[in-house]
Amino acid sequence: MKDTPVLDPVTKLKKFFDAKKFDAAIEFCQKLLEKDPNDAIALQNLSTAYYIVGAYNDTIKCCEKILENDVNEEHAIKNKMLALEKLELHEQVLKCCEILLSKNDKDVDALVTKGIALNKTGKHEDALTLYDLALELDKTNVDALMNMAVTLSYLNRYQDSIPYYDTVQQMMPKFSRAAIEKSKAFKKLGREDDAFLAAQGVRLKDAELLKHDAERNKYSVQHAFLLKRYKITEKKN
Repeated sequence: MKDTPVLDPVTKLKKFFDAKKFDAAIEFCQKLLEKDPNDAIALQNLSTAYYIVGAYNDTIKCCEKILENDVNEEHAIKNKMLALEKLELHEQVLKCCEILLSKNDKDVDALVTKGIALNKTGKHEDALTLYDLALELDKTNVDALMNMAVTLSYLNRYQDSIPYYDTVQQMMPKFSRAAIEKSKAFKKLGREDDAFLAAQGVRLKDAELLKHDAERNKYSVQHAFLLKRYKITEKKN
């Protein structure tokens, strides 16, 4: 009879994470650390598991233990940054972002996280600059797009915010908040028909076609929308 092969720690931990057995992953890492308190694999995976289960203070402790041995360990800095963000410790989040960006000024996640932290500390114009930088590097980054839109709306720049909400809708059609916030922006501008269409999830280009149909046929935008929806339902049936 052959012996059952012993899995190496990395493979075993991957199995735990894939199966979403985070408590088992935590217990396994703790046992590894009993043998070697500086086991980098155990500390990294433990910090991630703690973050997933919401134990943010424990995440930070693990990360700080890693950083004692390697002050520039990127995984630890990122996990610490994310945990600090959850704890609303935004000034400390900014410090982590600065470390990451000093190593790589094209780190999109760090740029967006720094932008959010700046929002939280009332520096909204500075936050917009960070979202701009992030979108120059990755124009499809949903977090940057949505936070840009929300910040512009907060600053009463409703017209500027609308295309960003619309782009988020294009990328994530089921993300209802983008449609809701776009509708609110149109209402602030006094554009009730656009607000109605936005609330239904209608994209900007489709809204223009509906408004054109309504004007040409001399009926309301709401009627144009319902008529189009009826025709689509009829085609499906």
